[in-house]
Amino acid sequence: MIRSNRTHRPPTDVIELADKILVLVEIAGMQTEDLNISLHERRLTISGRRKKPEHQQAAYHQLEIGFGDFKVELDLPWTIEKDAVTATYEAGLLAVELPRK
Repeated sequence: MIRSNRTHRPPTDVIELADKILVLVEIAGMQTEDLNISLHERRLTISGRRKKPEHQQAAYHQLEIGFGDFKVELDLPWTIEKDAVTATYEAGLLAVELPRK
């Protein structure tokens, strides 16, 4: 079975806590320099490009992993303390913490 996704859309969780929003994006196989995170007012944008590995003389039987450009855009429920935003990428999971202003 072969499945083809033209647009890579990584799974994303948005968790509202008492003092912050926590955004988790599942994007394994990337380097931190391949990720872009921006915050404009209450809109968070996470984008990047996951490179597809090259395999010589390969016959693909199943393709479900998304490669290429991706973009996640989220409208946040409140104003964020922009100078206190943190992001970590570990074991394929990007975690962005956005403290409430």
